[in-house]
Amino acid sequence: MVYTVYTMKTAATSSVLTIRVPKALDRRLTAEARRQRLTRSEAARAILEEALNKPDEDPATAARRQSILASRQDADKDTLKFIDQLADDRG
Repeated sequence: MVYTVYTMKTAATSSVLTIRVPKALDRRLTAEARRQRLTRSEAARAILEEALNKPDEDPATAARRQSILASRQDADKDTLKFIDQLADDRG
């Protein structure tokens, strides 16, 4: 399935986006659009806006999350311990 999204605004303030999605995602988008009584384009725009307007993850939180993931590997534990000791966590 290929979507071409047109907006109602003037060409100077909008653009056309064409994406290819799996059929299962197409069905989910269609169902969500029906549920909200929107066109699929309007639903897709709203979903994109919501996803892209989320605040960026705090760098310290991201570093902790990545450290936890990496610390599960035995070979990296010594390296992480060394980095943790030297890291400037004051921001």
